[in-house]
Amino acid sequence: MKKILNLVMPFDIERIIQAKKNDPISNVLMGSLLLNNQPHSVYFKFYSLQEGNRGLLNEILGYLYGTISNIPQPEFAGVALVPTKMLRPFYPLLTKEMQGCVDQEETLPAFFTTAATSTHYEFHTLNDWLRNQIIKWKDFNKAVVFDEVIANTDRYPRNLIHTGNNLFCMIDNGFLATEDSSNPNWNYSSLQPQLNYSNQLASINQNEIESDVRKGNRFISVAEDYFLSHQHLLPEMKFWIDNFATNNKKDWQSFLDFLQWRTDNVNELISNRYGLLG
Repeated sequence: MKKILNLVMPFDIERIIQAKKNDPISNVLMGSLLLNNQPHSVYFKFYSLQEGNRGLLNEILGYLYGTISNIPQPEFAGVALVPTKMLRPFYPLLTKEMQGCVDQEETLPAFFTTAATSTHYEFHTLNDWLRNQIIKWKDFNKAVVFDEVIANTDRYPRNLIHTGNNLFCMIDNGFLATEDSSNPNWNYSSLQPQLNYSNQLASINQNEIESDVRKGNRFISVAEDYFLSHQHLLPEMKFWIDNFATNNKKDWQSFLDFLQWRTDNVNELISNRYGLLG
């Protein structure tokens, strides 16, 4: 199986440079690693390994789904096993949960992506100018449909990197299928495939779509064109689940079923969100 994501061993982690965070619940650090013997600057995002924590695998599955939707996202990504001794200089900046992991483990997995040099926005920065930039973004429709399928409830401006005029790159799929803004951990018993979870991008143009059937039909068209199949991704999805799910692999099968239903019924989901006829 040729994997889309890379797995980087501890000896290929070169260094951690600084902490990068704009909210109190993220553990994001910037550093460098060797990938195919070439150095790369990357962002490392750490998630607790405690049983029931979904963040790391949410990121992995979200990135993989992004590859079939052809949305702009970081050029490459993967999972790095980072020696915890490298994190100790940044210990005070980590969440208490992550501090506990650093105290107990020799290595921790982090989801990493290419370091972007463009504009990062703060959590609540959606002014009129930025809103117009997003709506005129050529991939806006696809991005809305993508977040609808994976149930990403956290696509606030901080998780869109502004790369040029009306151009953005999507990052951060840690919060899926949960409305709890302080906790990325969905519960398998509360997964609702038919639910229109909060979709921050969809809310940007909600009024325009509901008042203009033609615009709504364009969204339906996009929904029909994407996410036709992710079957070729299943071996890689299961690879990562087998490696990083602890005692909750059945939960992840429920989540894969959840994604399958939303993939197959994205037309219905978008129609319901905007009050359209599918």
